[in-house]
Amino acid sequence: MAPRRTEWDFGLSRLTKFFAGPWSHERTVDETIADAALGHLDEPAGEAAWAILADAVRLEQSSLSTEVITTVWTVASEGGYNLDYFGVDGRDWLRQVAAVCSEQARQAHPAGTSVIEAVAASEDSVRAVVAAIAAAEPALAAKAGTFFGHKPGEVVRVLELVAAQVDPDLGFRLLLRVLDACGVPISDAQYAQYEALGEVFGHGRFHVSDVEYLTRYRPAPRTA
Repeated sequence: MAPRRTEWDFGLSRLTKFFAGPWSHERTVDETIADAALGHLDEPAGEAAWAILADAVRLEQSSLSTEVITTVWTVASEGGYNLDYFGVDGRDWLRQVAAVCSEQARQAHPAGTSVIEAVAASEDSVRAVVAAIAAAEPALAAKAGTFFGHKPGEVVRVLELVAAQVDPDLGFRLLLRVLDACGVPISDAQYAQYEALGEVFGHGRFHVSDVEYLTRYRPAPRTA
C-alpha cells in the first residue's frame, strides 16, 4: 500500500512532533505513536500509519549507525523523548514505532501488503537535498545551543547521511523539521529552494509552509 501524499507533514518527521519537548508523560509511548498514526481527518484510514512505518523500517534496516539514528531522532523531537536518557537503543526504538504502526495499518487494511522496499531515488534528487542540507549549516551553527549536546556539523552530517543512504525525501522532511524545531532562521532564497524540492517530492501545500515563518524569524540578541 503506497501512502497518499497528504497536504501536511507525514511519516517519521511528523511523528517527532508528537514527542516534542516537553513531551506529555500523561500518554504512554505506544499511545503517542498510535495518536500520530491516526493521521489527519482528511486522510484515508491507515495511510498515516503506513507512512511512519515505511520511514521507520527503511531507517532501521539501513546501513546507518545506531548513533546517527539516535541523533536524528533527538534533535528532530526537540529532546522530548530522549533515547539516551531512557536507555533506549535507536534501532530498538524504530522497531517499536514500526510495531505500533504496523498494527494500525493492518487494522485499516487487513488485506494490505506489508512489504516495504528500499527507495530508488534519482541521483539528482539526492544531490539537491544534500546541497540544501549543507547550505543550512551556517544558520544551524548560529543555533548550536539548541541541539541537545550535538554540534551543528554533526546534525548536518546525519541529515546528509539519511538523504544519501536512506531516502532524500525523508532527509528533506527531517531538515524542515529540525529547522522548525530549533527555530533556525532561513533566507528567502532557502525557502524558495525548499518549495522547489517540495514540488519535486509531491509534498502538500501546508508542508513546506511550516517553515515559511523562519524567513522572518530573528532571535532576540543575548544580553550580558
